[in-house]
Amino acid sequence: MRRTRRKNIEPAKRRERGEAIRETAAHVVVQLLSAAALLGLRCLTVRVWLDNLLLIVAVMDLITIPFSFVVLRQRLREIERGEMDEARKY
Repeated sequence: MRRTRRKNIEPAKRRERGEAIRETAAHVVVQLLSAAALLGLRCLTVRVWLDNLLLIVAVMDLITIPFSFVVLRQRLREIERGEMDEARKY
């Protein structure tokens, strides 16, 4: 069975979905830029330990990207179910 996206999503939910997707995309871009900057700085270093440290930090930056997509998926499910709307009532 194939899932299709609902076309009659409420405007508030559509806005929340768009914001969540934009925020995740911005996070991914920032992480990629910071990893690229760290790898660029790595070419300028003379010390081996600093070279290795920059590599480790760049890899740690890139590790967060798949987890951000997992969080985005969870957030989109919350929006779909209306969990935030229920929580706002209290």
